[in-house]
Order: sequence, then C-alpha cells, then structure tokens
Amino acid sequence: MRLSDGRVVVNGEQLQLSRYNRIFLLAVGKASAAMMKAATEVLGDSPLYGLLVAPRDQPISSLDGRVTLFRASHPLPGQDGLRASKAVSSALRETGKDDLLICMISGGASAMLPSPTPDISLRDEQRLTDLLIKSRATIHEINTVRRHTSTLKGGRLVQMCRAKTILSLIISDVPGNPIIDIASGLTAEDPTRYVDAVKVLKRHDLWADTPRTVRDHLIRGRLGKIDETPKPGARGFKRVHNIIVADARTACTAAAESLNRNGVNSRVLSTRVEMEALAMGRFLASIALNCRRNSPPPRKGAAILGGETTVHVEGGGRGGRNQETVLSAVESVAGLDGVAIAALGTDGVDGNSKAAGALADGRSLKRAEMKRLEPKGFLARNDSYRFFRALNDNLITGGTGTNVGDVYLMVAV
Repeated sequence: MRLSDGRVVVNGEQLQLSRYNRIFLLAVGKASAAMMKAATEVLGDSPLYGLLVAPRDQPISSLDGRVTLFRASHPLPGQDGLRASKAVSSALRETGKDDLLICMISGGASAMLPSPTPDISLRDEQRLTDLLIKSRATIHEINTVRRHTSTLKGGRLVQMCRAKTILSLIISDVPGNPIIDIASGLTAEDPTRYVDAVKVLKRHDLWADTPRTVRDHLIRGRLGKIDETPKPGARGFKRVHNIIVADARTACTAAAESLNRNGVNSRVLSTRVEMEALAMGRFLASIALNCRRNSPPPRKGAAILGGETTVHVEGGGRGGRNQETVLSAVESVAGLDGVAIAALGTDGVDGNSKAAGALADGRSLKRAEMKRLEPKGFLARNDSYRFFRALNDNLITGGTGTNVGDVYLMVAV
C-alpha cells in the first residue's frame, strides 16, 4: 500500500481519498498488528479510526492513538474474541455511505472473530471448532460450517457495512487462495449453502457429537427458515475489492531464493498441497529416496512445497500437522546420507505445541532408537512434539506475526 497524489494504491487498485469522509480500518488475524501499523503510517494524517484484533500473546510495541486494540484467542474462539466481534459489528453498523472501509485480513481471523449466531452459545461454537480441527476435514469444509454459524463470515460483514467502498487486503493461509475460505470469507460471497455444512459434519461422522443448538440452526437453514449467506452476484458486493497481498508462494519463493544463494539448486513444486500429514511425510520421503537412488553421485538440490495438511487426532499427545508430517518420514529416510526433511508453519505455531515444525534426516531413526523412541507409537498418540523434543529437532521460532500456511522442504546435499 502507498499514497500517491491523494490516492491509496495497492497492486494497481487506486482509490481517491477525497471521495470519502472517513476511513475505517479493520485488521484481524495473526498479521493484523503489522498490517495496521503499515496502513496508519501510509495514510498519515487522514481522518481515520480503526479496530485491531490481534492474537492474545502477540507483543505490540506501539499503537496509533486512532486505533483501539482487542486481543483474541486462537485456535479455539474465546470470550475475548467474542467481545472483539461485538465491537466490530457495532463499528460496521455505524459506517456511513461516504466512508471507506479498509479490511486487513490474515490467517487465524476465523477463530479470532467467532461471532456465533444468537441461537448458538460461545461454548457450543468452541465445541464445534474443536470437533472440526481434530477431524480429517479440510479447511474448505471447516469454513463451510463456520460461515453458516456466524453473523460476520461468509460475506455477512459486507451486508452489515454501509461504507461506499470496501478494500480488503488479504494475506492467504489457504492453498489456492480461495477468498471465501480465508478467514471464512468475511468480505466474499459464499457459494456454499446450509445443506453443505450439514453434509460436512455427517461426512466426517461429527453430526451426533455436534452441539444441538448448532444442529438445530443448520437444519432450520437447510429448510429455508433462516436467510442464506450472500451468494455470488449478491447486491452490495460490487463495492468490494478483494486483493491477495501475500500467500504460500511468497514464502516458498523466498525459501528457494535463499537456498539458491547458498548453492543449493532449488525448485518450488507446488504451493497448493492439500493432503493428510502422513501422506505428505511419505511423499517427501519418496522425493528423497528418488534423489539418492537416481542421481549418483549425490548432488545438491531441494524441493519446496507449500500448503496445508490434515491430521485425525485420536491420541492425547502434543504436536501438530507439521511435526506429524516429519515424524511419518523418519523411518523411510533412515540411512540416507545428506538428506533432510522439514515442515513448519509460517506463523510459528504447530498444533498444541510451542514449535513451528520439525526436522529429520537419515540419522534420526538411529538416534531415536538409542533413546528407545519408537516413531509408530508417537504417531499413534499424536505426540510428535515430544518425539522431536527428545532429539532436540523441533523447529521453534516463536510467533512470526504473519501466516501464509505451511512450508515443506526436502534438501539433499
């Protein structure tokens, strides 16, 4: 974003500020603090007010006096997020027809702005979220359900806002960048319906465990007793400009450039990976095996992928999809010299652990056996964090202040 001759310019989009009485800034998600700081600096003395919804544990060094800060929890929604949602809804209703709304949206916003419908309690929303993230449901499926239990998601934010123009700047953490699935589509029309949300819960055997208030709400929606989310072509969306400003390709390209500068020939294979963590681990191992068996003598090279995997949580251990991905590859790459596999979340968080991901190489299995650690047992317990902690092979970065999904690497040297 930059200011040029009184116009806000972003990726070719230009908005003349003299057309607007006020500017309302809304930033929510893991990158919200940095995005809000940049926006207020660019806009300078322009008449504006803003709401910043940031992760509860994220340090914020400075805050513009025109901006009100709310903290919110993630990955499960909490009371703090509910308070933020109410403040956002109130501010949106107060926007006028000559105002400009600039939304800055990043990963984590779905949980940080829970906004359940009046017939669903926060506790039931928490239960629903927990069921979904522990299942094999994809992010597309999870957000299909979220959109139909919310007063803000699935484009309802746009319906609530009266501003002349809505500029939505989005950091994508979803493979393929479908705007409707990033933060559950706060500023996008929703092509899915209540019946699709019901199908997701039944497909993953979650319907019986879903809170009754949620089931009743979805059934009423399916029967047409509740208004659907706004569909493609809905009135009021021509004023919305959704722009992706960063995504998985941003991170993967940077990783490739860094490796290439250090003499490792690197290639980004895909930035739209979606599969189970166990399958991703086996895939990375197969690349390593192919590299070693078909390329003698060993050559330097790296394969980089971006996306997001899923994990069906059955055990009570600690870890996340990235550490589980690497753990599932440990036995397959055992004995391979000069090969390493890594997976990490660009937000610095992996599941319920303090790690971002993990690293393994051809010696990891032998080192684990010396400590009497058996990979299959840790996988069964979903306890990947403790496995790699014993080897000192967790990747721990702390919160990064952004989120463009996960990055997976296979490096051979």
